[in-house]
Amino acid sequence: GTVLTSVSKEATEWLPEQFKKFTVPTLLVAGEYDQIIPAEMGRQAAELNEKIELTIMPNTAHFPMLEDRENYLQRVTNFLA
Repeated sequence: GTVLTSVSKEATEWLPEQFKKFTVPTLLVAGEYDQIIPAEMGRQAAELNEKIELTIMPNTAHFPMLEDRENYLQRVTNFLA
């Protein structure tokens, strides 16, 4: 999704339709200050499908897994538990 939406305005229009089709529990991780894929896009995706759980990482941008590794791993671990 990241590369696709950054190079294709059209993708931002049809990608939400794909989120509606998810049938398995899915964790979306958004950085609070991400300017490439804003957290608001994650909020919108989560509203489209009850299978989607959104977690917004405070004080991070596009790479929360690098910017706050421990918090990121804890959130993913909690989701998988």
